[in-house]
Amino acid sequence: MRLIYSSYYQKIIGVLRFLIVRFFYRNKLKIKGVGLLGSNCGFYIRGKGRMEVGGRIILQDQVMLYTHGKMTIGSNLQVNSYSRIVAHEEITIGNNVSIGRFVTILDHDHHYEIKDNGDLNLDGYETAPIHIGSNIWLGDKCTVLKGVTIGDNVVAAAHTLIHKDVPPNSLIFGVPYKIIKNLNP
Repeated sequence: MRLIYSSYYQKIIGVLRFLIVRFFYRNKLKIKGVGLLGSNCGFYIRGKGRMEVGGRIILQDQVMLYTHGKMTIGSNLQVNSYSRIVAHEEITIGNNVSIGRFVTILDHDHHYEIKDNGDLNLDGYETAPIHIGSNIWLGDKCTVLKGVTIGDNVVAAAHTLIHKDVPPNSLIFGVPYKIIKNLNP
């Protein structure tokens, strides 16, 4: 006989994972409320890294949150499977943000140089803070690059490359992105 797990059971396990992470990073993680962590999530706060979460956070399976710098997250963040958010300097995310599958948010690029002997040296990072506003939806496979500010009330369609600032109340799409529509009521 095979045991079928209900969504209620999965929620309990997700909360327990979250509580373990909260205990493990008790000195580096400030959080109000409770969250859910899916299976095989990577939740890392390294070195002098700090993370503050203003409320509920839901991470689906295989999500990676990594900070070596500062990560500030508002309330009601939902991140779908296989996405990653990596902060070497600073990433700020507002309230009511939904992140699709396979989304990448990176506040850094690898520093590289070709040595005299022709070898490629990948030593260190070039960083710039990312600020993501409130009421944001980043569709599947979006990429947010370093130094970007995304205003409030923005929808980014799937496969969008966000390489420069996005004004508030925008629907964007493309590689690199273009504003498709103004979302003012």
